[in-house]
Amino acid sequence: MKILVIGYGNDSRNDDGVGWFVVEQLQRLGLPDVDFETAHQLEVDFAETVLDYELVVFVDAAIPESQQAWWRADVDAGFQSHVVAHFLTPADVLGLSRTLYGRDPRGVLFSIRGHDFNFGMTLTPATEQSAHEVVRQIHRLLLESLVPEREPVLKGETP
Repeated sequence: MKILVIGYGNDSRNDDGVGWFVVEQLQRLGLPDVDFETAHQLEVDFAETVLDYELVVFVDAAIPESQQAWWRADVDAGFQSHVVAHFLTPADVLGLSRTLYGRDPRGVLFSIRGHDFNFGMTLTPATEQSAHEVVRQIHRLLLESLVPEREPVLKGETP
């Protein structure tokens, strides 16, 4: 299974760069069949980028008012027109991929609450702590996804 992890946000706006941080941490693990991308925002080009993957994991910062420190959500492909034309969501990327190319891989979004979006390149301690937990969660997801599925062994049979 080929997997793509996309960390996005403005890495020059402190906690908004948490997606980039998570990608950097995951890259250090040297997982096979996992590719990584970082971007300031999701753009139309990603609809083509995701074609070759069975799973796409999106990682982004969430607003400070978010109730949870981080969360995971499955992404359903679907495109919505937005007031700001250059803004796409993970669902938009997968929806465009389905519409334009007939392919929409499974999508999972990890959102991490940010606290400081001022100019700078340092994560706040709370956001960094949540980011490390998200790295662990994504690592677990990737390992589960990369393990080949086995046929069940019937009692008395040799595997």
